[in-house]
Amino acid sequence: MLSRVLPPRSACSIALGMLVAAAGLGSTSAAEAQSFDSAVRIDQLQPASAGSPFLRAEGRRDRFDTGVAFAVRAIGDYMFEPLRARVETTTATGTTTTGEKVALVKHAALVHIGGQFSPRDWLNLELDVPMAVLEKGSPIDAVTGEPRAAGKPGVGDLRVGAHVLPVRGKYVDLQVGARFWAPTGSESAYLQSSRRLFRVEAVVAAAGAIDSFLYGCTLGIAPLWFAGRDGDRLSASCAAGVRLGSAVQLAVEPHVAAFTYRADPSQPTLAGLGDASMRLSFEPMGSLVFRAGDFQVGLVGGAGLGGAPGTPSARAVLSLTYASQARRVLAANGDADSDLDGIRDTYDACPNEAGPEERRGCPEKRDQDGDGVLDDDACPMAPGARSDDPKANGCPDSDNDRIADPVDGCPTEPGETPGGCPRFARLEGKAFKVTPPLAFGAGQKSLEENQTAALIEIIRTVRANPSLGHFVVKLGAGQTANPLTDARAATLLAVFNEQNLEANRYELVLENTLAGGTIEVVVTH
Repeated sequence: MLSRVLPPRSACSIALGMLVAAAGLGSTSAAEAQSFDSAVRIDQLQPASAGSPFLRAEGRRDRFDTGVAFAVRAIGDYMFEPLRARVETTTATGTTTTGEKVALVKHAALVHIGGQFSPRDWLNLELDVPMAVLEKGSPIDAVTGEPRAAGKPGVGDLRVGAHVLPVRGKYVDLQVGARFWAPTGSESAYLQSSRRLFRVEAVVAAAGAIDSFLYGCTLGIAPLWFAGRDGDRLSASCAAGVRLGSAVQLAVEPHVAAFTYRADPSQPTLAGLGDASMRLSFEPMGSLVFRAGDFQVGLVGGAGLGGAPGTPSARAVLSLTYASQARRVLAANGDADSDLDGIRDTYDACPNEAGPEERRGCPEKRDQDGDGVLDDDACPMAPGARSDDPKANGCPDSDNDRIADPVDGCPTEPGETPGGCPRFARLEGKAFKVTPPLAFGAGQKSLEENQTAALIEIIRTVRANPSLGHFVVKLGAGQTANPLTDARAATLLAVFNEQNLEANRYELVLENTLAGGTIEVVVTH
């Protein structure tokens, strides 16, 4: 009796075959399937770099002047049916039968412990140690039909990487580098091949952000993939996401990889791709990230398509990250950049929160009027001050009475009442209407309290409206002794001086045609 392992026949396999054919990658032989014999590693999840907005794609990095940036990350990776096959049995009479799908490994859980270290903002070094903590599947070897030892926890191959950022753009950064696999893992787990191979992978990544939209792609190329070495791969991870406020980020992160697969790994490995088959793995993943300061929690999930060993039917990932970036208190020009976003604090509307230049250094909403009010700015195109009143927050105060224009009943006339209007003197056209009328009492050379308050309101209205230009104060002198008139004029001039009104803005005229002590105010231009 001859037994051989066949790939699962399912709608997913059919759809994947169509995808491969459409892409011009060809199809695999029906006699090749996921098995223990391949040197393909199934710990495919790559830890992202220190400044990455994604769990898979390499991300945009913030600039910093001195010191180092670092991040530590723990990733829990659960896979459902990462190794599965069907068994085709041929009897001595030539009859062939196909059995049910067998999950060689039905449940698998990996933990990645890794970190990134950046001595410069253009250089990123990474380290990753994958560990198998759970492996459960069929206790019977699908090919021989004999019992097989259960998978045991083990440590995967140690990975190190180095990446540089040669290009920084306004909307995209380019990163190039390489990762290196050292065969340091244990052989006790199903998730670790017994074939001890060194591996290297060149990496090219591009990522950036526009406002709250994030994007990035990473391409990994194993040079010996072109020589047909078993288990080497070409892979691509892309991501597109959006920030939902400052703490939440939602993204889609599809990942695709093409693996070389040799049915007989004992054959020479440098014979060329023509002597090896190719298996495809496609995982359309979605991610949700929560941020709190330097801490980040990421959730990733999705289905897997393809016949490459290690392609799960479903995958779920939990990522815990702490990332800290070097802080330079004082820059070379003596102007601090506390949040290291490349915008000095003097010009940064959010000096303690990193953000792009087009938002004046703020991470979320754009401060278009430059008043430093980002959240719920009621007047986004006119600079103003912060206010507890949502109708007045960030709005100008044209008359400087500490009442913002949208809630000021008289936006061009200073007033201290709740409505923002003067109590005694209102501007009507080119003249002021004062209630009660401005006048000195009979024989008096001093103004009453309300009369003084009315005159001050007039002065403040003139000051708040440069367009009024110049006004004339007429003091009635008819049938009044000159000494009393002079004393009254001195009283008026004293009020003007106390209010620091420019001398060229007003003129005091003694008017004989007006009754003694009467006061009129007229705007001339």
